[in-house]
Amino acid sequence: MAGAPPADAEPRRPKVASTGSPGATDPAAEPEAAAAEDETIPVELAGVTRFITRSQVRYAEAQGDYARLHTEAGSHLVRIPLTALQERWASAGFVRIHRSTLVSLAHIREVRTERGRVSVVLKDAELQVSRRQGRELRARLLGAAPPATS
Repeated sequence: MAGAPPADAEPRRPKVASTGSPGATDPAAEPEAAAAEDETIPVELAGVTRFITRSQVRYAEAQGDYARLHTEAGSHLVRIPLTALQERWASAGFVRIHRSTLVSLAHIREVRTERGRVSVVLKDAELQVSRRQGRELRARLLGAAPPATS
């Protein structure tokens, strides 16, 4: 049959992020590959596992040892600490804006400064930027700084 893959070819599967479940791949082990590919994250809701891509994530909030990933379709709680997401996703354009918030630079529409307070505006949210993280955010938005490693 023309166009059909050979019988011995492996099926192409999305790269799935490790969420602490056995058998999941860990893109952190291959940082360059993880940045180049749009990582797929399994999320559960009412007993159904769905898959979202990293590019769909607008921002993530820390909730203990978990992170709540916010997308256009809603939010999803995953068993990944925010610090681990920051390390894995820095090269994909995510930056820490607060001790409890990581945001995708691609989803930032504007940066506001009012009375010395900085915030970022996304399509459906406005998030506060801590004073500590403000400099790195500005540098990353202006393309002057490489991703932070710590």
